Amino acid sequence: MLSRKALALATLTTIVCAQASVAEEAFKSSDFLAWGTENQRGYITAAATAAGVIANLNRAGQAKCIDDWGANYREGGYQPVIEAMEKLPDYHPMAVTIAVMQKACGSFEYAPKSGALQ
Repeated sequence: MLSRKALALATLTTIVCAQASVAEEAFKSSDFLAWGTENQRGYITAAATAAGVIANLNRAGQAKCIDDWGANYREGGYQPVIEAMEKLPDYHPMAVTIAVMQKACGSFEYAPKSGALQ
């Protein structure tokens, strides 16, 4: 079975390769909202998975919060994120997604573990 980290990387790679424009700065929430529901759900699920993997390496409690948040909102199409994007159509969808997760689970700012990361 794939580890959570490997699954997150595979998912993100698939999204980036299939939708090269999603990484561009010009990509806006208004563009994202034109996507089909399943594509939206896949994008936000990948973001939540990646955020959970990173949080797990830094703050286990936050990782659980992110996992619980994803489980709670996935079936409903992540409505808190969609509603935020409707209010912020000119922002990149990843920025909006991360902001919504941070509001629910706390800041994603982590202290470096070594001097090499500063």
